[in-house]
Amino acid sequence: MKIVIFAGGVGTRLWPLSRKNTPKQFEKIIDDKSTLQLAFHRIASIVRPEDVYISSGIRYKDVILSQLPEIPKENFILNLRCEILAQQSV
Repeated sequence: MKIVIFAGGVGTRLWPLSRKNTPKQFEKIIDDKSTLQLAFHRIASIVRPEDVYISSGIRYKDVILSQLPEIPKENFILNLRCEILAQQSV
């Protein structure tokens, strides 16, 4: 089984905690863990880290690496095009 965790968005719904550079999925909200980390830990008992993929914007690569070092870098689905389209629609 393969799992994809969607970690996109620019963080406008939890303002002021969540911002464009630090959207909600990367903010420590519960037990000093981000919602991204919580999502991964919920599925960690049923799937190996190499079967987990993270979909997000390319600007968040480093924060994903720091929060989920167990996920192989080649399992990151990073998209610059979506970020450009989002900027154009503002």
